[in-house]
Amino acid sequence: MNGYWGKLLVADLSKGTLTDEPLHERYARAFLGSTGLAARYLFDMVDDNTDPLGPDNPLILMPGLLNGTSGPSVSRWGGATKSPLTGHYGDANAGAWFGAEFKNAGYDGIILKGQSAKPVYIYIKDGVAELKDAGSLWGKDTYKTQEEIKKACKDKRTQIACIGPASENLVLYGCIMSEWGHSLGRAGLGCVMGSKKVKAIAVRGKLKPPMQDPEKFREAAQRAMTEVKEGFLSQWMHEGGTASWVDSAISYGDGPTRYYTAPTMPEATNISGVTMAEKYETGHTACFGCPIRCRKVLRIKEGKYQYESIEGPEYETVIALGAMMGLALDMSTIVYLNELCNAYGFDTISGGASAGYAFYLYDLGVITDKDTGGLKLTWGNIEAAIELMHLIGKNQGFGAVLAGGTRRMAQRYGRPVGEAVQTKGLEIPMHDPRAYHSMGLVYATAPRGADHNKSDGYQVDGGAGHPDLGLNAADRWGDDRAAMVEKSQNFRALSDSLGICHFAIIPFALIVDMINASTGWDTDMDQLLKAGERIFQLQRALSCKLGITAKDDVMPELAMRPIPEGGTEGHVPNMEKMLPEYYALRAWDSVTGKPSKKRLEGLGMPEIAASINAK
Repeated sequence: MNGYWGKLLVADLSKGTLTDEPLHERYARAFLGSTGLAARYLFDMVDDNTDPLGPDNPLILMPGLLNGTSGPSVSRWGGATKSPLTGHYGDANAGAWFGAEFKNAGYDGIILKGQSAKPVYIYIKDGVAELKDAGSLWGKDTYKTQEEIKKACKDKRTQIACIGPASENLVLYGCIMSEWGHSLGRAGLGCVMGSKKVKAIAVRGKLKPPMQDPEKFREAAQRAMTEVKEGFLSQWMHEGGTASWVDSAISYGDGPTRYYTAPTMPEATNISGVTMAEKYETGHTACFGCPIRCRKVLRIKEGKYQYESIEGPEYETVIALGAMMGLALDMSTIVYLNELCNAYGFDTISGGASAGYAFYLYDLGVITDKDTGGLKLTWGNIEAAIELMHLIGKNQGFGAVLAGGTRRMAQRYGRPVGEAVQTKGLEIPMHDPRAYHSMGLVYATAPRGADHNKSDGYQVDGGAGHPDLGLNAADRWGDDRAAMVEKSQNFRALSDSLGICHFAIIPFALIVDMINASTGWDTDMDQLLKAGERIFQLQRALSCKLGITAKDDVMPELAMRPIPEGGTEGHVPNMEKMLPEYYALRAWDSVTGKPSKKRLEGLGMPEIAASINAK
């Protein structure tokens, strides 16, 4: 199989065995890699009765199809599991160097099954895998864990995906972390890894999978590299990073503040990407093969927490750990909060949102100092916010309440379910649907729950579309965005499975050339977009198999209340208009929410249609 190794590593942790398994060639051709291919394997292995934290729930990690090649910005890798946070389909993807090293270590993926009786880690080097004792690593944070494993491997270029204390303590939105703060950040994949007592996966490889036409690939990759380097979005992201969006969020009301009840606070500009660049930046870091280099290296020599060299926080983190709790932060404090979450290893979006909901409930008088263990959760209380992050990471005290996410918090305190700002159990990210109406549709319909990465609605209507796909900016308060959302979701399902970064705008003809040169396929743009739709519809079918129906495709009431002041100017998305239009485009049943039998069969998935009893 050109472009693939043709094998997976299967770790049966209950038995303590590692075995090679042939890659399912038909699955690979249809679902490509990363989260797409992982979802197809997962579909066969779980059902509604599978305990997310039990031995029968697999954790499947896979590199993107183009990982490890000379293509530009093709570093994204991912995984899938039954989410312990939501109870249905969960996936996540990340950048950095792990995916490339994993692919070059000789495998197309790893499936973790069962549960180990003691902490272990898996070491893979040039096609050979070993199971190693991790007793001395258990309890260590994600940075110390990586440091210790690299020492043991005697190779600083070893790439490591690991969990921290949060996932060991079964925080339901625990992450899998690599390098300095890169994470498989959502849906609790780290928590599942912790339940299996797998501390880390370490990979090192100098191998290259077979390629159909290496010279043609190099030519296409070089042209694609030039396109990415010269792209406007690339240059913007290099200069400001994701946190450069903070200033736009203030203008457009896009940054949720005081738990979705207030206009985006202007003080957030103190910790924006622009401020990082102007006052603190000393350099940039890049993911494997990426010319954008969007992550900032900062030197902070003022404030309570000082750093000689540290990577700056991303946009989602800046808002979730700042404005969400009404915190007027300086750069020192936001970096410290970010580092706490990274070291413990938990999702800053769900963690910050859960803390923000606690502040909101405290402000209403629903909870008191007695509930919080004495913490005074008044808007803007920075020290209380810091203590909450510690308690979440330890899954102790009031932090144990927050560690289950906002939906469980609402249930615990007898609150209306629509007050918890989440969909399908996953907290909404830091792009307010009242600022970009398309995001309401994105959040309501994304397979794993609220998910800004399954469509770039805010990015498209903010002016950064994809010209080859006809994704162009429109009225951000328009309610005619069903077709745009469907197309962008299909494209993101495709790009995630290929391993392409969302910020790399590669002409589609060059994507086609790279894939064909790598694999020897004779694919084209239409076939690839159909593969993207196939992947998205599979993920939806898997969510339906695990209990999701049409009634779950709703936006929470609190996030649909108009805010007259600020950048949203009282606008709210018209879900009653958009959802039926979207359902018709997707061919989803209006009651069960399942994709139709005809649509699934037309995408080459008759067995999926039969499994979920699609009509």
